[in-house]
Amino acid sequence: MISKADVVVIGSGGLGAATAYYLSKRGGLSVALVDKHAIGSQTSPRAAGMVSCARKSDLMIGLIKDACRKIEAFTEETGQPLDWVHSGSLKVARRPQDAEVIEDDFERGRRTGLDVELISPEQASGLNPFLQPTGVVAAMRIGDDRYFDPAQVAVGFATAAAANGATLLPKTDVRAVNIVGGTVIGLTTANGVIESPVVVDAAGAWTRQVAEASGIRVPLVPTRQQLIVTEPLDGVRADLPMIRIMDAAVYARPCQGGFLWGVYEEAPRFFDMQSLGAGFDVKDMPLDIGVLHAAADEVKDQLPFLQTAKVREFRGGIPTMTADGHHILGPAIGVAGFYFASGCNVAGLSISPTVGEALAAWIVDGNPPVDLSPMSVMRFKDQSWSEDQLERDAAWQYRHFYGAV
Repeated sequence: MISKADVVVIGSGGLGAATAYYLSKRGGLSVALVDKHAIGSQTSPRAAGMVSCARKSDLMIGLIKDACRKIEAFTEETGQPLDWVHSGSLKVARRPQDAEVIEDDFERGRRTGLDVELISPEQASGLNPFLQPTGVVAAMRIGDDRYFDPAQVAVGFATAAAANGATLLPKTDVRAVNIVGGTVIGLTTANGVIESPVVVDAAGAWTRQVAEASGIRVPLVPTRQQLIVTEPLDGVRADLPMIRIMDAAVYARPCQGGFLWGVYEEAPRFFDMQSLGAGFDVKDMPLDIGVLHAAADEVKDQLPFLQTAKVREFRGGIPTMTADGHHILGPAIGVAGFYFASGCNVAGLSISPTVGEALAAWIVDGNPPVDLSPMSVMRFKDQSWSEDQLERDAAWQYRHFYGAV
């Protein structure tokens, strides 16, 4: 156990571990990465590991393009393994209104330099024969998209941070961030006090617990995300493009000879992490495979194999959703030295390399390298919110992640 650090990052998922790594690269800083569980063991390794470049804003497209470059260079940069496949993806519309969204995505993607192409349903099926063209009214190929092994990212960043001199403190429960006169002075853990002028709340599903223990409110909701990995199927290749069906919010990508697939639920389950108890682990999250069965039935004309493929693994994580679909990054309101890296909106792991580097710069230099004000918690400065409204808005963002209307 250490007694002091220049920066303490709470939470060793993708966002926290990446932030710790890029802080450790700065040189001259003592950095600690603290987690109540094992390093990189909670939601991050249970993610889908899909990188989606055709996003709703120029800012997100720019960030995710940079993240793609960092994913490609991950092993060279960190010295840690990361298995990734540049497969591209297919965004599929089954309704005319979603075809209009695809048109907008195409124009935005072309303007921002993405490799995008409007293709026919039959062409989409030709690129990935597991997608049937029945009921498809429009499709777009996004050549920039890729996927990676989600279990390697957070652990890789944390290991690389330690190699740069950062201190890893797993199995260390944070009780409170200590604040005096509106300024962070450190934190109290179950193992003792660590003095520090800067603390990053990257605690994932526990972000609110960490913040609220110190009297700081943050509008995000821990949300269940479930997915299935199937047994191997004849004809599956690693380079088959990923598939996203917009209105059903169903996604699928190759995985170890089969498919990994999931759905953004119509009525997602939210969690009050405090009520789950101090010993809760994400691996113990209650799952409901009936949700996946219903989703498979909804897309049976386009992805018939989902109804018959045998289940090899059924897993879930607890990402955090916000009311407007943007991350929550940067300084807390009214507390010097308290930073957030959360509100991933089911897209945190794929963008974590870029967000981690940007947040490290924000902490050390006083400003991020690009304008991240749309993601700053300061956007909520003059807003009040009820829990019910927050959950309604977060549920809408969750279901409409692919831009379906």
